[in-house]
Amino acid sequence: MRKNTFLRGIFYFLLIIQVIQIQQGYSFVQKDNLNIQKYENSSMVVKSIHIIGKTKYDQRFISDLSGIYYGDLIDFYGIKIDNAIKKLWNSHLFKKISIYKNNVSKNEIDLFFDLEDLIEIHEVKTIGIRKEQFPNIKKIKPGDKVSDDFIQTIKNDIQDFYTQKGYNEINIKDEITKINDKNILNFSVDKGKKIEIEKIFFEGNNVIDNEELLNLMIKTKKSFYIPIVEKSIFLFVQDNIIKDIKNIVSKYQSMGFVDVQVLLDSFWKEKSGNYRIKIKIIEGDRYYLGNVYFLGNKKLEKNFLEKILFYKKGDIYNKIEIERNILNASYPNSIMYTYLDLGYLFVNVISTEKRVLDHQIDLEIQIQENKPVYINKVNILGNLITKDHVIRRELKTYPGDLISPKKIKYSLFNLENLNLFKKIHYKINPNQEINSNSVDIEWHIVEKNTNEFQIHGGFGGLNMKNIVGNFQLNLGNFSFNNFFKWKLWNPIPQGDGQKLIIFSQLGKDFSSYGLSFTEPWIEKSHPTSLTFVGNYSVKKMKKKEDYYLLSQIYKNDKIEEKQFLEKIGTSVILNKFLTFLDPYSKILTSIDYNKFSFRKEMSSGISQKRELDNINFLISFQRNSTKPDIIFPFGGSNIQLDGKFTPPYSVFLGSQNEMGMKWMEYYKFKITFFWYKKIIENIALKMGGEFGYLGKYNDSKELFSFQKFYMGGVQNNNSLGSKLEDKDHIPLRGYSFPTKDLRYPIPSHGGVIYNKLVLEIRYLIKNFSNFKVWTSLFMEGGNVSNSYKKFNPLTMNKSIGFGFRIFWNPIGFLGIDFGYPIDIMVHDTKSKWKKHFIIGKDL
Repeated sequence: MRKNTFLRGIFYFLLIIQVIQIQQGYSFVQKDNLNIQKYENSSMVVKSIHIIGKTKYDQRFISDLSGIYYGDLIDFYGIKIDNAIKKLWNSHLFKKISIYKNNVSKNEIDLFFDLEDLIEIHEVKTIGIRKEQFPNIKKIKPGDKVSDDFIQTIKNDIQDFYTQKGYNEINIKDEITKINDKNILNFSVDKGKKIEIEKIFFEGNNVIDNEELLNLMIKTKKSFYIPIVEKSIFLFVQDNIIKDIKNIVSKYQSMGFVDVQVLLDSFWKEKSGNYRIKIKIIEGDRYYLGNVYFLGNKKLEKNFLEKILFYKKGDIYNKIEIERNILNASYPNSIMYTYLDLGYLFVNVISTEKRVLDHQIDLEIQIQENKPVYINKVNILGNLITKDHVIRRELKTYPGDLISPKKIKYSLFNLENLNLFKKIHYKINPNQEINSNSVDIEWHIVEKNTNEFQIHGGFGGLNMKNIVGNFQLNLGNFSFNNFFKWKLWNPIPQGDGQKLIIFSQLGKDFSSYGLSFTEPWIEKSHPTSLTFVGNYSVKKMKKKEDYYLLSQIYKNDKIEEKQFLEKIGTSVILNKFLTFLDPYSKILTSIDYNKFSFRKEMSSGISQKRELDNINFLISFQRNSTKPDIIFPFGGSNIQLDGKFTPPYSVFLGSQNEMGMKWMEYYKFKITFFWYKKIIENIALKMGGEFGYLGKYNDSKELFSFQKFYMGGVQNNNSLGSKLEDKDHIPLRGYSFPTKDLRYPIPSHGGVIYNKLVLEIRYLIKNFSNFKVWTSLFMEGGNVSNSYKKFNPLTMNKSIGFGFRIFWNPIGFLGIDFGYPIDIMVHDTKSKWKKHFIIGKDL
């Protein structure tokens, strides 16, 4: 019996050793029969080393790699051999490794390294897939050695990638071919068709009907389909089905069915190749909330905690929301978040369902508050260019304050809004002092290049036939303090977060130059920016292109051969964030002065010059909560209320006073609102509108074309004359400006009141940090009138259409829209579709 037990033990031991050798892919075998006996000398001397097998490496290289040389002592138990095999295996050069020994004498052996090299790959080719989609394929460089395991890993990656997209019958083949002494690794992928779920059967559901259950299966449902045009499509992806089952469970538990069970009962394949599945639901009983007991709370009173919990005795036991209101540290209205925001970083909250009686569940909420935690130090790491004070003034976390997740969140938001950093993250490190209830906060940042030179091109002038070029130099982290400190230039003075922009616009018969400088923080404790802007523009005026403009200023003047309109402008802008409201709101105020000079050069050499002055004040309330970014928002809103006005000179000086005649006089109000909502993955809805009103203090004063509203077509930022005339142009796709024969006429010389509505569906095609591509379907309408009494906000010129957009950080927005005008009265043989090019700024 003992002998059988001993032999059985030896057998299992040898079997385990063999399994280990197979799993590791190497072995140590000796050719002669091994007689187990105890030698007086437990080491053997390596007399010779031989390299055999399919390898190109010689004995010297293998010895250097394995650490075994002629004359080395090898322990009888093979520990040194095992280490040598591990070194060879870790070199990633061999597909197979075996080491044999042959006893020459009692204490001498010959070693045989039986090796098979990994195949060296010079190129990877794929059929049916794109290599860029798979990181492991991209890792393979010419000359790399690739193992069978790595090839299998790539095949698994491909399998998983397409299985998650519904391709359940994918066929993947790999082959290594040799062409011109080069090994080529080929992957051939036949994805097959997407396997759909033809029918989903639900069994046992009484409270929730089938249609609502189908709507809960959001992961299984195809991410992109056209509603109304095609029905909902469900793809057979088992991982997604499991996620949707959890979603159904959560829905039931939110309705009080705590013990609900949802099971994937069965699935079977139809002749079409698609599947049908059956989901079984055991709803159980509905439960209600019983008594709630709070234990251990000292900082917060029971009544306050009950308000946070929200649910009272007798309410349906919504397990999902109750747990959220107690334990979710990221939910602002939870007990856990409230304690954390009060500085109790190490608070421990435990919720226990203590008793179930008559379908009522009693809750016991144990709170171990521990001591509040204070901020000891705030450290900033990674800023090589940006100065510490630029970062610290944006932080809401100060040494000595109680730690607060809300303040950390606001600090992170403020740093991201600086647009100076590529990455930002923070670490909370406990203070190493004994019995310390304080922590250090580390802000880690990675700076990005904020200096860029932008070039835009476009068309302007009459019928958009003139080529216009925009040139702009943006210095996003400028430092005026370092301007005269040459040693600190790197390569320009940087680090104070100031912004310097130098811009120019050039075209035929038109040029414009200007600069702006922004100091983002003029107050010590509040983020308030101050901006100075200066610009000069000149335009040669000819033909009928600008006659309507001059005729309203100088009605008795006739267009001469050479005429020029010059503009000199300066602005002082104050921009203040209203942090007491929320981090998204701000108010902007400005004082703008513009001098317009009309100069005539006659053939006789005599020149005439007439001037018109405009000083106005702007108050603008802005709130932009769009997320995740302002380029392609999936949520949030953008609201802007503007009020612009000039002093009422005619009231003080009289309407016929010479000085009062020289100065422009008006007031203007504008409201803009856009709301964004994510519909499904990569698809967002944009909805909103605009309204504008232009008025005057004195009916005898004339409103100039400089101030009026113009509607129709698309006026790009680089359109000829836009910087000169300061016209308020409202885009309306599908129509050109000016347009005749409209159902609701648009005045060619501008209007004093307008409104516009927009509905747009956007689909994001490519999404990178600095590059985005999307397409859109839109429907919009607008109306502008030169009469307050005749204006009707419900009568609008409407259009529908589609467009494409590209955003690339160095150049901004580029796009094209095709709009179809609904309210043009004249029908001709030409297509009514209008093309609109978008350059520099989105609509």
